[in-house]
Amino acid sequence: MNNNEFLIIGKDLKEGEKISKPSLTYWQDAYRRIKENKVTVFFFLAIIALIVMSIIGPYLNRFSYREQNLDFAFQFGREAIEKGHYFGTDDFGRDVFTRIWEGGRISLSIALVVVLLEGIIGTLYGGIAGYFGGKIDTVMMRIVEIFLAIPTLIYIILLMVVMGPGVLTIIIAMGATRWMPMALIVRGEVIKLKEQEYVMAAINLGASPMWIITKHLIPNSMGQIIVKLTMDIPDAIFTEAFLSFIGIGVPAPLASWGSLANDGYKLLVRGAHLFIIPAIFISLTTLSFNMVGDGLRDALDPKLRK
Repeated sequence: MNNNEFLIIGKDLKEGEKISKPSLTYWQDAYRRIKENKVTVFFFLAIIALIVMSIIGPYLNRFSYREQNLDFAFQFGREAIEKGHYFGTDDFGRDVFTRIWEGGRISLSIALVVVLLEGIIGTLYGGIAGYFGGKIDTVMMRIVEIFLAIPTLIYIILLMVVMGPGVLTIIIAMGATRWMPMALIVRGEVIKLKEQEYVMAAINLGASPMWIITKHLIPNSMGQIIVKLTMDIPDAIFTEAFLSFIGIGVPAPLASWGSLANDGYKLLVRGAHLFIIPAIFISLTTLSFNMVGDGLRDALDPKLRK
């Protein structure tokens, strides 16, 4: 009797052994999910455009961000565009287009440097506390909890008042306080990972604690770290803007989006564009990073992998 004469009922084992789709690594699958998320891609391109324009924008017209022309103050509209002032002029006749992109340089640079410091300090601190545990973990976490009991903005304002306004002061003040939530996240991830077989194997092979932390535990926590850093960039931009808005941020004649919004707010009746334009760029940048952070969180979450 020929086997072809029989009809298979139920599961076909041979069909079950076939590979329906190619095998993907964790990062390959995350990249695929990000590409499929059109909203994340759109806002990622918006971030790239903002960064590129902050670099080349001041060179796209003939005006310096300090150049004044009192005879052409508070201009906005067709007449201003015809003379090369695409976003109009301020109360001193300075070109707002150039000052917006100069402000973008400062605001984005401060945010990126602060987030970089946050990532380095918080990741190492949390990794060490989570790996060693015991009394070391208890002492390190109590220190963090004591500082976290007081709002971070108070520390930043106090440091700004003591050290004086300036770009470097803002970076130091924000970088010295923003790493603590990152340390808590990394500590939790390390505690979960340090009992894995590959960590035990590394310990038995004589690997040092710092080698295990930097080569095994932190790389396997990168998903959570990347999402946290991405979500913290808009918060850093908003904090810098707030400090500049209340007058203890970037000093004149330097311009950040926050200081431009502060100057424009004082002149809202005569030149509303001086407040609206920097506010739009602050909002757009914050929204873009938040949307990209949401997309990264969805792509890097193992529970959502298909």
